[in-house]
Amino acid sequence: MKTVRKLFVCAAIACLPALFGQRLEWRQTVVDKIRESAADLGDADVLNRTLYSSLRPDELGLELCDQMVDAAERRVARVEEKSESVRQLVQEGVLARNELKLLEEELAERRRTLELARSRAEFIRQLAEMAQLEAALAAAQEEEESRPLQERFDGSGYFSTVQFRKIEEAFVRQFGRALPVSAHGETSFHRRLGLDHRGRVDVALLPDSPEGLWLREFLERELIPYYAFRGAVRGRASAAHIHIGPPSPRLRVAD
Repeated sequence: MKTVRKLFVCAAIACLPALFGQRLEWRQTVVDKIRESAADLGDADVLNRTLYSSLRPDELGLELCDQMVDAAERRVARVEEKSESVRQLVQEGVLARNELKLLEEELAERRRTLELARSRAEFIRQLAEMAQLEAALAAAQEEEESRPLQERFDGSGYFSTVQFRKIEEAFVRQFGRALPVSAHGETSFHRRLGLDHRGRVDVALLPDSPEGLWLREFLERELIPYYAFRGAVRGRASAAHIHIGPPSPRLRVAD
């Protein structure tokens, strides 16, 4: 009986290296099978052509960025799914805890790759947004430069105090604040320019601002004459503003 028992123990001990080797081979095969699957190889190729490529950020583009992040996310998901199934077997006592080691190492590496892909994609998106903003600003500047320095609307050629009160009231209703009048009637500045500004009003609004556009549309509906100055005009305006009323005539020497 003792002899049989000894033989059984010896046989079991002799089998341990083979069993241990099979288990190591199984663990390695799980990771290898994931890496060697057609889907994973395809996603790895996408990362090689995007994340690990020598392309400049402006050459990569937003579409390739999306493909890069999607590929990295799928590679993480595959190992997460396999890790979860192996973790369940470990919890049930079917497999030892160290069976998860290779999968966890692979998962950690793939998560680092995903974070790198997301970081690069965000950087390229920011570059694209900056490029769009610069293009929009350049277009706006070009449009601004193409506009005349001053525009004139003759309307009925008439402007009265009653009309001015109507403008003030309408502006308050529209914007909830007083009309920003910078000159009402004659001023020393206009006299120095040699202009008769009596019966005219200057409003400190940029002609192309929302308030300026509203005021100009209002004046045109009411047939009230005005000048829209987009900047300084020698002998006529020191800065951008809207002049309400007919043109200011030149002062006579006697005045």
